[in-house]
Amino acid sequence: MAKSFKNLPSCPGVYLMKNVQGEVLYVGKASSLRHRVASYFQSSAQPNFMAQPMMRYVNDVEYVATTNSVDALILENNLIKEHQPRYNVKLKDDKRYPYLKISVQEPFPRLSVTRQSDNSGAKFFGPFVHVRAIRQTIKQLTKVFPIRTCGLDLKASENPHRVCLDYHINRCPGPCADLINPDEYGEIVQSVCRFLSGNTRQVLKELEEKMESAAATLDFEAAAKYRDRIDMVKQAIARQNLDTVSAADEDVIGIAYNGTEACAQVLMVRDGKLMDREHYFLNDVDSELPVESLTAFVQQFYQNASFIPKTIVLPNETEMPEAIRKWLSEKRGSGTNLHIPQKGRMRRLVEMASKNAELILNQKETHVVYKAGDNPALIELQELLSLSHPPQRIEGFDISNLGSQFAVGSMVVLEDGEPAKSEYRRFKIRTVQGQDDFAMMNEVLGRRLSRAIAENTLPDLILIDGGKGQLSAACEALESLNLENLPIIGLAKRFEHIFLPGQSEPIVLRHDNPTLHLIQRLRDEAHRFALAYHRKLRSRALNHSVLDAIPNIGAKRKQALLQHFGSIDSIRVASLDQLLAVKGITHAIAANIRKHLSERGKNA
Repeated sequence: MAKSFKNLPSCPGVYLMKNVQGEVLYVGKASSLRHRVASYFQSSAQPNFMAQPMMRYVNDVEYVATTNSVDALILENNLIKEHQPRYNVKLKDDKRYPYLKISVQEPFPRLSVTRQSDNSGAKFFGPFVHVRAIRQTIKQLTKVFPIRTCGLDLKASENPHRVCLDYHINRCPGPCADLINPDEYGEIVQSVCRFLSGNTRQVLKELEEKMESAAATLDFEAAAKYRDRIDMVKQAIARQNLDTVSAADEDVIGIAYNGTEACAQVLMVRDGKLMDREHYFLNDVDSELPVESLTAFVQQFYQNASFIPKTIVLPNETEMPEAIRKWLSEKRGSGTNLHIPQKGRMRRLVEMASKNAELILNQKETHVVYKAGDNPALIELQELLSLSHPPQRIEGFDISNLGSQFAVGSMVVLEDGEPAKSEYRRFKIRTVQGQDDFAMMNEVLGRRLSRAIAENTLPDLILIDGGKGQLSAACEALESLNLENLPIIGLAKRFEHIFLPGQSEPIVLRHDNPTLHLIQRLRDEAHRFALAYHRKLRSRALNHSVLDAIPNIGAKRKQALLQHFGSIDSIRVASLDQLLAVKGITHAIAANIRKHLSERGKNA
């Protein structure tokens, strides 16, 4: 091997180390192929802990010379993806994150969500870590900039379609019916692209100029529309959680190590706001070689990124930093800075990212960490309620009744934040007389949890529709079964406050909080499911009633009677005047009702 070193060129390039079977063990890049490859075989060389065992299997070294270091970076990335070498540091995260796609190659571009990039010429924005975030982004965008989200194949003109609901609620200008021309629509698309790129200042400036121009020409209706749009843009910007003194686009990277594994966290700051954060695991790393690990992460993370910020803040140096900077600048289309801060705001952000990466590694070691795709609302719910882990199974309960008739209970289930409809259950109230919602909730929970104990299917969290009273009744059911440690909360309808057992003060979340939305949806689903069962029983009673035997009493009159009195027993004891108060009941029919029910007595 040593004799061949002299034949290696001194130019930049990529080298592939192979075993005797020709399998690629390692792919590396170099500013000088000759010097880099020779360093592995010199007697004074001290290879890292991964290279040391690898060298025993290296039988051949191939190389590919490149014209510059940037090309070497790109080629190394491609070869690592192709061969998946055993001894390369590799980004373990292989999931596809969702992107926002704008089909700018079409006459009327549309906004859509995709997990796969293509070569169609469309623009991609992202990635977004959570699907909920991308849905909220689309919702806010279409309020501010009416852009179509449908899948229609539109031409520049003569489109024969009818407008949909989005047009009527001002979230689409109706290109499907030729209600806007491509040039006017193109201005909307440009604003959307600027907004998604983080250039909100330019968007606001353009809208303000259009508002002033419309006002100058006395077109006050158009000026008012631009004013409202400006307000919505400002509100969308203000929704971000963290403001910084900078208005720049930055990615802040921190890395923590644990043996041969590392975790990198990226804080994504856009227009001075912390937009998102995400962590990635790397394997086959050496904590003594942070330069190599960081270089591998930067290369693999930004290889397919649709957006590269102006500044990338790093915890330490990378290999071939100038080549990486040029490569990123070429991908971005303008200059990109690699910055290693020593103090100040950026250093604090790097330390925050590194600390979070360390915590994630520690959690992973104890099997507490959850994959990035997990519902963030469940994780926040864990923190709010001091649970040991995010609640994977949540059961929601509600009671529905009309007086003392047709009282029922419902149980609906969320598993990993999604409805598990096959797990839904409904209950007829058996032991409670009269309208006592607390006692009914006690019965339903007692029956459900008794079965859960027998089947070993206890939930991670119980949600009760109601405030302190309903929650207290539910807690009594838990205590009777020695389940007082089972997490349970109540959601009061009026102010949407969350109540916990033994605490007088509720948890109050903002109305736009995703965690509140999650439990609201569960509560509403429990209410819907209970009400549907209640109506089914009531409808069945209407169709099979003692009233059927009374002449001139059809379905409408049966329904009117039961809605008015609530039960057959109440109708039986009603006076003639009370019966006449029901719509559609005449003197003759009222007399028939009293006569018939009196004859049937209690068996009616």
